[in-house]
Amino acid sequence: MSPELNSQDTAQKARLLGLAFAGADVVFELSLAGQVTFALGAVRQLTGCEPSKFVGSDWSDLVTDADTDLLVALLAGLKPGERRGPVKIALRPRQARSLARHASLSLFRMTQRDANVSCALSLGAPATSNLMAGQENGLIDREAFMAVVSKLIDEAASGGLPVHLDLVDLEGLGRSAAAMEPGSAEKLRRQVSATLRAESVDGLGATEMSPDRFALVRGVGSDGRLSERLQAVSGGAVRPIIAELALKDGSKQSLRAMRHALDRFIEDGPSAAAATFAASVSRTVHQSNSFKDALSRGSFRLEYQPIVDLKRRTLHHFEALARFETGSSPAETIILAEELGLIVEFDLAVARIVLKAISAAAPGTKIAANVSAASLLHDGFVGALLEVTASNPRMRPRLMIEITETQELRDLAAADKAIAALRRAGHVVCLDDFGAGAASLDYLRLLDVDMIKIDGRYIQSLGARPRDTVVLKHVVAMCRELGVLTVAEMIETAEVARCVLDLGVDLGQGWHFAKPLAEPRWRPNVGPVRARRAGAVEQWA
Repeated sequence: MSPELNSQDTAQKARLLGLAFAGADVVFELSLAGQVTFALGAVRQLTGCEPSKFVGSDWSDLVTDADTDLLVALLAGLKPGERRGPVKIALRPRQARSLARHASLSLFRMTQRDANVSCALSLGAPATSNLMAGQENGLIDREAFMAVVSKLIDEAASGGLPVHLDLVDLEGLGRSAAAMEPGSAEKLRRQVSATLRAESVDGLGATEMSPDRFALVRGVGSDGRLSERLQAVSGGAVRPIIAELALKDGSKQSLRAMRHALDRFIEDGPSAAAATFAASVSRTVHQSNSFKDALSRGSFRLEYQPIVDLKRRTLHHFEALARFETGSSPAETIILAEELGLIVEFDLAVARIVLKAISAAAPGTKIAANVSAASLLHDGFVGALLEVTASNPRMRPRLMIEITETQELRDLAAADKAIAALRRAGHVVCLDDFGAGAASLDYLRLLDVDMIKIDGRYIQSLGARPRDTVVLKHVVAMCRELGVLTVAEMIETAEVARCVLDLGVDLGQGWHFAKPLAEPRWRPNVGPVRARRAGAVEQWA
């Protein structure tokens, strides 16, 4: 070979090597048995050993015990000419007692060298890793699955790579595992979980719905390998039934329909879930369009329920409650708006209407506008809400903000930052339904609010459940020490009103005082109000 050709060949190799390292910290090659045959790059930094010792080792030594089955599944399912990854893996700690590090792994089995597999490894992990809530089997926790799926769909859509949801029923898996020795049964379930994870997008989008039923997100155009691989790892003990739900556009409508399909899947299996998926998408699109139309036409109204100072029996403020022309449940409609990403626009529309009502009401009238937790955490919402009163900022103390939690406040630090901005601007902030979730004490500890509204279930159970009374008493005492006002909702009788006052609650709301009113105008002692509960006596406000 001439020196000139040799020089060109060397330059080409250098170029290819540079391109490889542009996307990886370490590149290495494997045999199909999983033995490292070649390695270049930051081997010592990632593995803790010299390159000479890394070559010849089993690549499963790279990862924690929880991910060894995943590597086996990735290698076993890789066909000539196929690329897999990036997949999130946990690297084995380099030293005892140190934490595992996450990395992204990609594999490629070249047709020209199909007896070997080319690998690229980079520290860090796919963007969805912060949403992981891992189980012992390496799959995503069911509670986190929809958040991960939503992220994966968005990423796939932005990259022009559509995805679909697979519902997998492994009937017989539980029976087979029950007939095995405990160690063998555990190994079988690990292999099944690893296979599902290996076939999912980024190795992240798979979850266990029930002991024999699983769901995962896969790329469109994948072949029937999943069924084949699951049969292989189970030794032919199960024959998978798989239904594919096409997520054509990653839309909010598809995501909502997917939730319904997953619920149906748990109860009735993949076929029933798939049969209802298209109908659910169509129904959700119709609901979305109807809500958008109602918002654009303003075909909803607000009613105003008084919230009363329990000691003085005087008006403190009103809460604005949404009512829709369709007669549908306001709570269901709000949840729909949250799921379809329409809640921010709706909450801002309500705030504008409330501001007009305050301007037309008696001097000093205060009204609380409900704001969804989803809106509070949405980028730009606080700024948009402050724009509503920008022309007359003196109205802000009269436009109170009541944060409703149909969706959990997952990022308390971000929520507190948004609340602080609203309070600095002059708004009074109330947290609704306090006590309804397990995170309530964290809310009180980490969210600096002006008042909390105690969940109505505590109020309704007073007298019937003494433990609830004790809990409520201590919550009220804590709030008083923190300088946070308390509101009791669902007060329907004079007896309950006296009880919550004796417990130290500051404010009260309920049919004992008044039903929601068409306008924010109310005076105490204006007439009888019929109690809402069957059998309760009529009371005077």
